[in-house]
Amino acid sequence: MKFPTSYKAPKNLLSTKNSKTIKGEKLGYTTYIMYLAPHTQNSKGKNLCSHASVGCAKACLFNSGAARFNQVQLGKMNKTEYFLADKKGFMLQLFNELTRIEKLHKAIVGDEQIGRTGKVVRYKKFAVRLNGTSDIPFENIKIVDNKNIFELFPNVQFYDYTKNNKRFDNKILSTNYHLTFSRSETNDKVSLDILNRGYNVAYVFGVKKEQDLPTHYNGFTVINGDESDLRFLDEENVIVGLKYKLMTGKGTSGMNKDNVNNNDFLIDVSKQLATV
Repeated sequence: MKFPTSYKAPKNLLSTKNSKTIKGEKLGYTTYIMYLAPHTQNSKGKNLCSHASVGCAKACLFNSGAARFNQVQLGKMNKTEYFLADKKGFMLQLFNELTRIEKLHKAIVGDEQIGRTGKVVRYKKFAVRLNGTSDIPFENIKIVDNKNIFELFPNVQFYDYTKNNKRFDNKILSTNYHLTFSRSETNDKVSLDILNRGYNVAYVFGVKKEQDLPTHYNGFTVINGDESDLRFLDEENVIVGLKYKLMTGKGTSGMNKDNVNNNDFLIDVSKQLATV
């Protein structure tokens, strides 16, 4: 695949309308998420998912839609080229966006803001996920006054998934930044270690329906992580069960079905590996 080598600073780095985070609205949250091109899918070959496994890359939702090479993906690639070419400018734009977002939500009276059509425009409570399809340790990037993005917005709730277990040893992680570790076919031992340390770990199960998720696995309680994406609201020390998402859009239905087969990234509960 040929990647764009130039970029244009987008109007917004963060978005709110996507199926992954919109479920949080039923819990009274607006979620802002940032999507970049994952792994090494950029013109410089930089790895933005440093601990991604082969199975993870195969099952990645970004990859599953790559056959269409649509405008949404081009937008993710454009943001990625922007980040790699001008990290300072990128982070300052992110800072300015979050400053505006925080002011918008502070101005809301009550739990929600109703628009002219009578529908909710945004909720009073909001959260921010910076790594929608990447795994960048943003805590290491200083922006203003030698502070990272989490330190600059101490009253904003941030959260992410990560496969980088070293980030859990990072003493500079802010209390307003919640991390959920992600299990892959190559980090089972690390995943168990993270669980035994009291953190949460996301496991992707090869089930057809959310109802088919096991209730326990490897001695830990499994919660349904597909009910919402608001991981910071989860109970502690649990497995966050996720169902692998098959593509259903027009012209793409079932295109990523083969990614389920022979991929140890997805746990096959039919093999009765779960334990109570």
